[in-house]
Amino acid sequence: MDAMIALKDQSCKTTLLNGLSSAPSGRPYGTPKGSSSPTRRLVKQSVGIALIALGLTGCMTLPNGKPLFGGMSAAKASYAPVHSNRPQDMVAMAAYWGSQYEQDPESAEAAAKYGRALRQIGSKAQAHSVLQRAVLLHSSNTDVLAEYGKLLTSVGKSDQAVHILSKASSARPNDWSLFSALGVALDQIGKHEEALLNYDQALTLSPNNSKVLSNKGLSQALVGDLDIAELTLRKAVSDPAAGAHARQNLSLVLSLQGNFGEAERLARADLPPAVASNNISYLKAMLVQPALWKQMEQLDAPIADETF
Repeated sequence: MDAMIALKDQSCKTTLLNGLSSAPSGRPYGTPKGSSSPTRRLVKQSVGIALIALGLTGCMTLPNGKPLFGGMSAAKASYAPVHSNRPQDMVAMAAYWGSQYEQDPESAEAAAKYGRALRQIGSKAQAHSVLQRAVLLHSSNTDVLAEYGKLLTSVGKSDQAVHILSKASSARPNDWSLFSALGVALDQIGKHEEALLNYDQALTLSPNNSKVLSNKGLSQALVGDLDIAELTLRKAVSDPAAGAHARQNLSLVLSLQGNFGEAERLARADLPPAVASNNISYLKAMLVQPALWKQMEQLDAPIADETF
């Protein structure tokens, strides 16, 4: 599910910058060349740090700070199933499949679709409970494996996710979303080259898919290829159906290249102006911190992206 990203609170910033010691300032934002370049590694690490700063890991929240889903009784729902990315429709879908699951908790279909709906509205602990039980009951059901693997990816249980999604994608080799999710899981454990191969496979199955391009662009940034990442993300954003993640990922990459004006304009497409301005200002300040470049080699931040 695409989400509008905002800095959750000051503690995220404090955790990031506390304890840094001196190092040379004035690093260029440009794209480093050569896979063994120290500067290339620093750019990769700066992307990871920026992901923390912009809430793409544990500090992610919606601008109003409230969970999308809360308190609806699935047992009382009588909605027909829907297929939409609108939040209210996702809640309706969770309610519908929740009622189906309560009527037949042994159903693989109900468990898979209820687990997916719960993940999409942010009820991940409940989704985990539903899908973990379903996997025990239906260990070879591809729908169940697919949804469980995607959930594991979204909560950062990446090693498990890679195993489950590899099994699911082998059983369903024409499903682009499984290769995209597997790419995200591989990125989370630092296997970026393998991740890129999976994004390419997803794009073979679903050409020009903006969600896959968004994931691929961020993966390219994580290996330090900012110029290539920018091209990939611009292609993603050119799709009228592109979600907030694509625009915010491009905004991040542009910021790392020093193009703060365009980065802020993109950020404002999905965030309140004050939040967008604050995020870009914070990135700008972060990137000129004299101590950042010495300490960042010791840090490595995972991706937490659910655009699959």
